[in-house]
Amino acid sequence: MDAALRERFGVEGQWGLWREHVVRWAECDIYAHVNHAAYLTLFEDMRIEWWVGAGGSFSATAPGPVVGSLEVKYHTPGHFRDKVLLTVRTASFRRTSFVHQYGMWREGDGLLCSARALCVVIDNATGRKAEIDDAMRQLMAERDGAVAEV
Repeated sequence: MDAALRERFGVEGQWGLWREHVVRWAECDIYAHVNHAAYLTLFEDMRIEWWVGAGGSFSATAPGPVVGSLEVKYHTPGHFRDKVLLTVRTASFRRTSFVHQYGMWREGDGLLCSARALCVVIDNATGRKAEIDDAMRQLMAERDGAVAEV
């Protein structure tokens, strides 16, 4: 992320992946506020984009992330047609799980919403936990600044 984009949205910290978005009417309630569920859907989109970009896939035979827990903090309301920046990064990882952090930043205003998800990697063929491969662990550490937990 370059300095101009960071300043435009008031972004703080290191983020592994980001994408600009304009809030659509379908993501709002009748008062033109971003609906609480829309934040989670947008963060889910970022989780999928992160996983696929890191070499993962989604199929019946490949391991994939399942959300084990999710914590959301709404800082200030978002509105219809707001220009926002969606961000995701891996904060930490273990053998079969990782913690993602998400942010939605409004142009000229800073952080609107943040979230933290504990994701467990599951082998879709067996339903059992699967290990995160070394290449993905390395990406988590180098690009996102993630910390390996024991």
